[in-house]
Amino acid sequence: MTDLEALATHHLREGERRFSRWDGALFEALVLGPGKRLAGNLDGSEASLRIFEAWLGLVVEAIGLGYIRPGVVGEGETPRARRPENLVELLFVDVLPDKLPTLPVETRLGLLAKAWNLGEGLFGEPPWLNLCVAAAMAAPSTSSNPGALLDLEGRLLKILDAALAPRARSTWKGPFSVRTVDLREVESAFLPGRVHFGAPTLVCVHDRKRPDLAAGVLLGARGAPNLAFRSPCLADKIEADPSLPTVTLGQGVVYVSDTRVPLPHWKRGHSVAASRAGLVVATALDSQRLWLVESP
Repeated sequence: MTDLEALATHHLREGERRFSRWDGALFEALVLGPGKRLAGNLDGSEASLRIFEAWLGLVVEAIGLGYIRPGVVGEGETPRARRPENLVELLFVDVLPDKLPTLPVETRLGLLAKAWNLGEGLFGEPPWLNLCVAAAMAAPSTSSNPGALLDLEGRLLKILDAALAPRARSTWKGPFSVRTVDLREVESAFLPGRVHFGAPTLVCVHDRKRPDLAAGVLLGARGAPNLAFRSPCLADKIEADPSLPTVTLGQGVVYVSDTRVPLPHWKRGHSVAASRAGLVVATALDSQRLWLVESP
């Protein structure tokens, strides 16, 4: 038995001992999948052995606490059933096993600890926020860039700022501004369909032709960037708000109560929704854009 195999067996026994709802099959899948990738990219030194052991120990904690759940890693020829839905799953299953060995040796243990602390901290927040962070962090611009991995806190703060920045309840008196979001960055063939809000500045956009495909869009304040990412449905988290204006689609326009707001490049409307932050989002049948109408 190699040192790596001995470590895996030891941590398997530790998981069985410590956690009443221990999932040995999930642990084995993680070791044979992400764990094997991590070990294969390390150089076999004593320092590398410590990195592998630290990853194993945190994976045991994550399984025991329910942070990593079945279906997020494939087994053998069977592909995984779902994408990571929280930051711990994303980092410890998808990102760290491949990217950790590419980083300077002296930064690896510290990054593992930081990844765990940031990921665990999100479990104290609303579930939709953890889902958004995981999906946004999985964007190619982050997941393929080792430098971005080292700046986990900076990337996380940017996402949290977009999601949680205070937005006063709108008066809906105008003036109204209009901008668009190109959803091709989520997927080149994405066809925006039904829209609904999951939080005052978070919109979920469903693909018209593929029921299992949706995009999340964190809407920045006026003049600030938006953040679009592939995501499971974020569900309709906002309770019905009778103070919201009636929004309806017309020929080249959206009506916000009685106010007519022209939409550039707009022809055949499909879906529209509003939030208390003064945001109206709309999709069209013949475009990959998401139209965003905003009022103070």
